[in-house]
Amino acid sequence: MKDLYIVGAGGFGRELLNLILDIQALTRPRWNIAGFLDDTEDPLRGKACDFPVVGTIADYSPKPGDALAMGIASPAAKSRLVPMLKARGAVFESIIHPRAYRGRHNTVGEGVIICAGFSMTVNVEVGNFVTLLGPGILGHDVRIGDYSTISVTCNILGRANLGQGVFVGSNAAIAPRVHVGDAAYICMGSMVMKDVGKGMKVMGNPAREIGVAAHV
Repeated sequence: MKDLYIVGAGGFGRELLNLILDIQALTRPRWNIAGFLDDTEDPLRGKACDFPVVGTIADYSPKPGDALAMGIASPAAKSRLVPMLKARGAVFESIIHPRAYRGRHNTVGEGVIICAGFSMTVNVEVGNFVTLLGPGILGHDVRIGDYSTISVTCNILGRANLGQGVFVGSNAAIAPRVHVGDAAYICMGSMVMKDVGKGMKVMGNPAREIGVAAHV
């Protein structure tokens, strides 16, 4: 059984721990949960949590039998940390809740996190280190680029194509065949009816560009 470390002890890291504990309870124990890796000072202060921070991301050196789970939702942080850790020999697990609906003829990359209640239909392509927070849905032929994060209650409809490092805020919808460029930011509640340029931030119904996306 692998020793599993969660990268990041912030809000999503603790949500991911909850997800892993649910999986272990619903199926069978797959990992020995070792704790969190985090570079911030005392991230669990004042938080009830069943597992401690056991080291830093900066100092982590993989041991035989180790595995990591990406507990950071920020696309920019994921795209920075993953290559650094993999260069040291780190191995990442995909964490997929058994109550997520994976459809048929879909492909899911490395290090993906899929929460309970998320569903995808058919011929969907999900890249590496994508975070899918349920409930939500990916329609037919949707493509999600590496390191992207889709927040809760989002609907991404048929043939929509999201580039790498895209962040989609909660309760957003993306219309069929819309292309969202790399590193774009979709604000919560937005209705995206037309293409979004690379690195742009959009908001509203219908969504309009409101500036350049800050790194998230």
